[in-house]
Amino acid sequence: MLASGDPFSPALREAFLFNYDPDITHKPPRSKPVLPPDSSPLSFYDRHIACNLVLKQLVYLPSLSHSLSKLCDNTIEKFTSDGNNFLEHDITLDDGSNDPEFQHAGSVRDYYSSSAGFLGHRFASITLLHPYCPSWASLLTLYDSGRRPQSPPFLTELCLQVRGYPDRGTFQFNEESEEEKDMMEGLDQATEDRVLDIGRRYPRLAIWEMFAMTDVAISMFRNKLHTETAFIWETCGTIGSQTTVYSTPPPDATKTLSQLISSLKLKASARSFSTSKIVTKTSKQFFQSKPPNRLRRYRPEFRYYLQHAWAKAALNDSTFIILNCGRYERIGIRHRASQTLYLSALIDPVNIQDPHYGKLHIGLHMAIVQDVLERYELAISSEKNTGKKRPADDTDIPPSKRRKGFDNTIPVETDNQAEGSRETIANEMGARMVALVNLQYGPYCSTAPASFIRLRPSCAPSLQPKPPSAKKVKTKYGTHEHFTLTLGQQRFQGATGVVHPATLELRVVLPSGETSTLKRDGLIVKLAFLPDQQKRLHHEFDIYLHLAQRGAKGAVVLHGLFSDPESGALALVMDDGGKSLRQRERERTGEIFPRQVTTSDEERYVFSFRVLILLW
Repeated sequence: MLASGDPFSPALREAFLFNYDPDITHKPPRSKPVLPPDSSPLSFYDRHIACNLVLKQLVYLPSLSHSLSKLCDNTIEKFTSDGNNFLEHDITLDDGSNDPEFQHAGSVRDYYSSSAGFLGHRFASITLLHPYCPSWASLLTLYDSGRRPQSPPFLTELCLQVRGYPDRGTFQFNEESEEEKDMMEGLDQATEDRVLDIGRRYPRLAIWEMFAMTDVAISMFRNKLHTETAFIWETCGTIGSQTTVYSTPPPDATKTLSQLISSLKLKASARSFSTSKIVTKTSKQFFQSKPPNRLRRYRPEFRYYLQHAWAKAALNDSTFIILNCGRYERIGIRHRASQTLYLSALIDPVNIQDPHYGKLHIGLHMAIVQDVLERYELAISSEKNTGKKRPADDTDIPPSKRRKGFDNTIPVETDNQAEGSRETIANEMGARMVALVNLQYGPYCSTAPASFIRLRPSCAPSLQPKPPSAKKVKTKYGTHEHFTLTLGQQRFQGATGVVHPATLELRVVLPSGETSTLKRDGLIVKLAFLPDQQKRLHHEFDIYLHLAQRGAKGAVVLHGLFSDPESGALALVMDDGGKSLRQRERERTGEIFPRQVTTSDEERYVFSFRVLILLW
């Protein structure tokens, strides 16, 4: 690969021969053992991926490690044959790689990030993104998007992304570092614009699921894989409504993947459609999903973690999925056209040879970047051919949610119905015990809806707020006992949960005996998943209920608080109160994160008056 006598040869050899320290061990803090979760890792959203984007089959690919090694050789050979050279000084690992004691999943993540991951994205950056720029500083970074003050000890996430803030059009460099100074001075504008645009389009280039190095995780990784296995994707258990999406999934980088998957040509794409088509079939009755059996102890299953990882990849349009527990690893390749996950043989970071772990992950990062570059060029070419430009950024929509080819918005202020119609709809909603919730935005299009059962009453003015009657929860409901909510792109995420705009659809029986469908935009659904969030959501409902009972004018109407017995999520259904003060201030000043908001004297008076009513 390198010319004879190249001064960088010793450093390259050292990087290639890197393996994990043989003394790595799992050593949790005293009196804090790392236990596996007592429930499935599947989130509420994982069950709502569109049927044309879900995982349908697993294919065992034992040759993947050697293919990545060969791709690494070819990339470096092309880099040098084009007249480029590596810097003569060594590429050294971070000090964090010296601690082989893994307390939890975060320790496994940090060890990888500072060793094989550190090597991988730097080699990929210099060989594929800025070969002319003489710096070992990287335009990429490994980021723990799931880092929280109380991060789950058994599983955490890592992702590869463009460094800095692509949405704001800027990289983030350390001006005190000589390497990074060289990077800032050496980058040309065309490369900078291209890489930042890639970062905007593909917020997560690849996804790592990092497990604690416990016996439970090691046992899951050791499970034998069959050559080819059908994968059963778990959706919501509600029976009576089924939605099918007919559309072409995002493109695969066939040139890159063909270097890694020799049998790719045998996995032809299923029937494709030029335009997206959604077909929903509903029956007159539906059966509510069953809650999990709380008496039976949950046993972690590898397939649920695969579904969870695939759902993240579908959300971010990522191709590579890496699962690592410190002691073992598997690398997955997501093939969109055939909805197949190609999964490597079991990788041992301590003892792997030909290739060693360092070379394997240098090749992996190169494959990730090549895949993204190819798909980026396909996207640019498609936009030029169709004359469609990439939609403008919306600062209220998280970058990981922005997806091309889908309508991510639901009109908020388009409900022109008469007040009487609103009151009729509010009365119908308040009398019904079940809300069927569908997701329809980005990669989400619920195959089956989630069935939420009413916990608290409607606070509509026409309905005197009172506790719901003690109706026995049934398993089967008719048309007149439920309404349907379709959620759009999430607007906010905070301490109370996740906020979605929603459209309503419900069927009513007219005096003539005929059935009519009523629809309404301009609703909001707040979803709460964690115990603290749910406690706050109950408190928020109590406040609105108090205002409604006092007859306070101007208060937003709540249509009830609901619970999903299958996932445990809470949903607060309410009218859209319009723009928040923060959103209005953002539009007025142009600041992305305004430090304070301005209000008029009249607004401050109204706010003070409402607080007094609440306290009274």
